[in-house]
Amino acid sequence: MHPSFQIRLLLPTLCLLTALGIFATSLYLPSLPSIGKSLSASQESVQLTLALFFLGSAFGSLLLGPLADHMGRLIVAKGGIVLFILASIWCANAQTITDLQIARFLQGMAASAGPLVARAMGRDLYEGTSLTHFSATIMMVVSLSPAIAPTLGGVIETYFGWDKNFYFLALFAFIISLMVWLWLPETNRSSNESTSFSSILKNYALLFKDASYGLFCLVIGLQMGSIFCYITMSPYLYISHFNWSPQEYGYIGITSAFGNIVGFAMARYMAHRLHFHQGILIGSFACFIVSIIFVSICLIFDPTVYLVIFYSVIFYGFSALAVVYSSAGAMNLFSSMAGVAAAMVGAVQIGAGVFGSVLASSLPSSPLVLAVSMTSLSFLSFLIGVFIAKKSWLGR
Repeated sequence: MHPSFQIRLLLPTLCLLTALGIFATSLYLPSLPSIGKSLSASQESVQLTLALFFLGSAFGSLLLGPLADHMGRLIVAKGGIVLFILASIWCANAQTITDLQIARFLQGMAASAGPLVARAMGRDLYEGTSLTHFSATIMMVVSLSPAIAPTLGGVIETYFGWDKNFYFLALFAFIISLMVWLWLPETNRSSNESTSFSSILKNYALLFKDASYGLFCLVIGLQMGSIFCYITMSPYLYISHFNWSPQEYGYIGITSAFGNIVGFAMARYMAHRLHFHQGILIGSFACFIVSIIFVSICLIFDPTVYLVIFYSVIFYGFSALAVVYSSAGAMNLFSSMAGVAAAMVGAVQIGAGVFGSVLASSLPSSPLVLAVSMTSLSFLSFLIGVFIAKKSWLGR
């Protein structure tokens, strides 16, 4: 195969690999009540399958990152996709809720390989503004997944049953595996010498000691925490506070995806015009300003549901801009440890999501509370953005 043709096929393959985890998260959400009835499980036990998936993703990311540096990107991608197919089949044939919980944890571990390999390969092939452009392109395409997966999952659930969602995931993963085997090249040109536990800890310690990497990750964490705060609070806000039906609420995913796509498109367009620190500052500042405006509106009068949606779309867009530049900035700092750096970025995103969800779960659901929460987190992100901008050498 001609190298230029293989490079052109690299992007769609990595996009699908990255989207696989989002599909595994969103596709089965409409089936949660049916799963509880079929397996005679409580609502809390069924919801735990989602938390275990995220836990598996975090653990898998930290475990597979060093392996991607030591053994290569390709073997991690292949191993992850095979494990994902097997775990999906296990999910479909689960006879008890415990079976499903274990299978979902393994499925999460396997799904973490996709975004990890995509970030690491991007760093292998690109740097600087080209890395920002590459990252924004993948994120922009993958942003379509939250708009597609729940709707598709609802159709499969209605006509075929909850277990067929997992068979669909297995089939989807099998198609992606063919692309991986045929078109995905090995891009790791610098293999480390040891895969020992002490060597892995040493690599992670190097990341923690790097102040610039830590600041970039803080921006990612605060922005993702804000987004997951909104995601967790939104069902109760739209359904309980605004009295929307569950079906009407389902369309919210489309608006969120639209905001993300716009933000990632902006990052892609401006990749060669802005340095890392500039993109972070613009995105963080815009998130803070739009949040302050929304807080003021909430204090003056009760906002309508469409105003809340408008606010969320604007916030999603500028947050995506900040996340793209901070992710690319973090990855740009390391070439020989791109796998470990990618693993830590993934773990930060998941950990921040858990933090945002816990924060939202502990607060009453109202537009004002949502606005204050997101304003607080975006303000901290903005402060870090100001510091990074003043120390512009961080964006080298």
